[in-house]
Amino acid sequence: MRQLAWICLLPLAACQAEVPVFPLIPLQAGEQQLQVQLADTVERRMRGLMEQAPVKHGMLLLYDTPRPMTLWMKNTPTALDVAFIDPEWRIIKIQPMMANSEDLHESPGEVIAALEMPLGWFAANSVKVGHSVSSCQAIPDSCHNKSTN
Repeated sequence: MRQLAWICLLPLAACQAEVPVFPLIPLQAGEQQLQVQLADTVERRMRGLMEQAPVKHGMLLLYDTPRPMTLWMKNTPTALDVAFIDPEWRIIKIQPMMANSEDLHESPGEVIAALEMPLGWFAANSVKVGHSVSSCQAIPDSCHNKSTN
């Protein structure tokens, strides 16, 4: 019986081990300085902000090369705003996403990243479409084409 109990716990331990660790990086969005979690691997992007409540830090979902991006909010208990970021590191769309929704949120074309923040953060901090996003320390490529806001 003890063996059976141990075997039943193994899947739970495996699930716990699969939760990725997200490093915090400094980021500038418009004029705002903040720290966000970095999701720069397939595992980290797939997990995203799922099951994080409250959201203490936003998250930057980053790809190596530009591509269309589609997001959803399954198992994400906090409503968010997402800013899609083009290859020149400019915000090209900001859109709200409701908690636990399976609605799909598509980027308007190819993007290099998406910045997820608590619902209303962009408006409250005057960060708008057209503003630049950068993290010169963590993502040097984000600073090569930096333009003024």
